[in-house]
Amino acid sequence: MQTADFFFILFVLSIFTAGAQAATGGYTISPHTDFPALIESGLVDSSGADSTITFWQLPLWIQIFYVAGILAAFLGLFKVFPIVLAKVGGILENENRKNIYEYISQNPGSNIADISASLHINRGSVKYHLSRLGLENRVVSLRAGKYKRLYQNSKTYDKYEKIIISCLRNETGKKLLVSILENPGITNQALSERFDLSKSTIHWYLENFCRLDIITPVTDGKYKKWFIKPVVRRTLKKTIYLRDIH
Repeated sequence: MQTADFFFILFVLSIFTAGAQAATGGYTISPHTDFPALIESGLVDSSGADSTITFWQLPLWIQIFYVAGILAAFLGLFKVFPIVLAKVGGILENENRKNIYEYISQNPGSNIADISASLHINRGSVKYHLSRLGLENRVVSLRAGKYKRLYQNSKTYDKYEKIIISCLRNETGKKLLVSILENPGITNQALSERFDLSKSTIHWYLENFCRLDIITPVTDGKYKKWFIKPVVRRTLKKTIYLRDIH
């Protein structure tokens, strides 16, 4: 056995031996208040701290460590605070986007003004969330006149359904389309008299429906008679029915 190993073993044995002796010797620790005689003799001072010192009387190294700890805590807060704000902002942002998406799903053909007024979100925020939803391919839009109509991008609606839904959101447009559907061959004059609208207003709506390819005119002398296109008729009936029951 090498000398180094011998001394190491001897050292370990000495520790265990000392521990065993301490354990077998036995002693009891008690608070000094259990021995009034010691206090009265003055051997024990239980009057409290000898003196109180201020922070500036502490050793310099303690002061430095204390100040450094405070600075480190503040720096940590400055780093964590933006992250917390971003998390909270992200939650609110996602909640608004979710509400906008659900609104469009439940109200196909709505526009930015509709969403803003119904959900009490300013239009700038609505546009931002719509752009994000568009990038995620969750909504699609269709230009109808001066409005951009919005739809859930789930292949729920075909081309004509989107157009018809958009037209039916306008009360005047809805009345005119339903009237043409129920009265094939109706003229501008008859529509103007039925709804008490000017000829120019009737002309604007009918021309718009023509551009959207959902009605077609048949000239009869000096009159134009209007018909719903056959490819659209069934879709129009179904859409009107679904909107009425809701």
